[in-house]
Amino acid sequence: MANVLVLLLMTAAGLIPFFAAAAWMKAGKVGYTMTLFAILAACLAISVQASTRLMGVDPIKAIGAALLVFLPATIGCAVGALLGWMIERRRVKKFQGK
Repeated sequence: MANVLVLLLMTAAGLIPFFAAAAWMKAGKVGYTMTLFAILAACLAISVQASTRLMGVDPIKAIGAALLVFLPATIGCAVGALLGWMIERRRVKKFQGK
C-alpha cells in the first residue's frame, strides 16, 4: 500500500506542474512558466543541500521531499513547458501557411 501511495504522490507532483506549464506556454505566458520552474528548481536545490548539511532540517525528510516531490515536479514543469512551446510553434506555423 505504501508503494502505491508513493507512486501516486510522485505522479501528482509531476502532472500538476506539467499541465500548468503546458497550458501557460500555449497561452503565451512564458513568465508564469519560468517562475514556476525557478521556484521548483530552487526548492529541489535547497532540499538536496539540506540533506547533506546541518540546516535545521532532518536529512531524511529533506532528501525524501527532494526525490518524491520536487524532482518529479521540476521534470514535469520542464517537459510541460517544452510541450506547450512545441504546440504553440506548430499552431503559429499552421496559420502562417508554412
